[in-house]
Amino acid sequence: MDTLAVAAPVYPFRFTGRTGDYFRIWIVSLCLSILTLGVYSAWGKVRKKRYLYAHTQLADCAFEFPARPLAILKGRAIAVLLFGGFAATGHFLPAVQWLFIALLLVLTPWIVVAANRFNAQNSAYRNIRFGFTGRIGEAAKIFLGFGVLSILSIGLVYPYYRLRRARFVVGHHRFGATGFVEALYGGDFYAAYILAGLMMFGAAIAAIVGGIVFAFVASVFGGAGAPGRAVVYVPAALMYGVYLLAFSYLRARVGNLTLNGARIGSLQLSSTLRARDLFWLYFSNILAIIASLGLATPWATLRMARYRAQRLVLIAHQALEGLAASPADRASATGSEVSDLFDVDVSL
Repeated sequence: MDTLAVAAPVYPFRFTGRTGDYFRIWIVSLCLSILTLGVYSAWGKVRKKRYLYAHTQLADCAFEFPARPLAILKGRAIAVLLFGGFAATGHFLPAVQWLFIALLLVLTPWIVVAANRFNAQNSAYRNIRFGFTGRIGEAAKIFLGFGVLSILSIGLVYPYYRLRRARFVVGHHRFGATGFVEALYGGDFYAAYILAGLMMFGAAIAAIVGGIVFAFVASVFGGAGAPGRAVVYVPAALMYGVYLLAFSYLRARVGNLTLNGARIGSLQLSSTLRARDLFWLYFSNILAIIASLGLATPWATLRMARYRAQRLVLIAHQALEGLAASPADRASATGSEVSDLFDVDVSL
């Protein structure tokens, strides 16, 4: 048994947000973003994330999101230029579009590092900020090198790529002066993706066979119109359902592996996400958002945040107060500044 998991205090995460409060923030942000042609979206994002962070608690202490909206606006301006140029060249100069594709690929390592560094530097607990020390060169090796190998190997290298990606992100985070240590293994990732692949393969076979049988029965009994449409719709619905199930399984399994493999000194996370729970949350959230024309988005967001908090605990062999009071951590949290190059909110 893991020595960190024996006779240690356990601190559960809690989420205390209320749908009505968050809906007001969300709807105001949406309306003002439309009125300002997207400019206010940066301020809206800060308000929404600060609410979610402030209502996520560990040991009766909430998290903080001290980001500056202008940094987010700057990142969005970069994203608009890149993807706007990509869309414009595709419409007016298709031959030039390949240059934007190449540019986006080259910038991928920087985007990954910048996004992780921004989010870490702007996440705090007990007045101590997180940090991210990943380098662009290492990110290029993983996201470009192993990404290309995943394509060339027809997906066989993809689980290893996801493993290296998780190791890069987890292993380069820190809390104050304390670096994260990752314990992630390739066999676990391959087992998760192989099972998800078998789900999709089985669903594809079942959809093909079911479609053939359905068409045969319809032709024998002389059905027309509705049976013909059902031959297409029923297998498609089955495929979407199994895809959502496989997606939920991967999010639960890989999410648990990643969080359970992350340690901060003598602190260890324990995540117990379940595929069936995520499947129901995703399915019901999608239906609610569609039926409400998007107005149920805040409700769906808080449902997911509450569930994730309920399935996450911190196992501590060290008092959280002692870690937060560390002079080295305080100096690191207050003295570290992010350069202008990375002080932007860019995400994949």
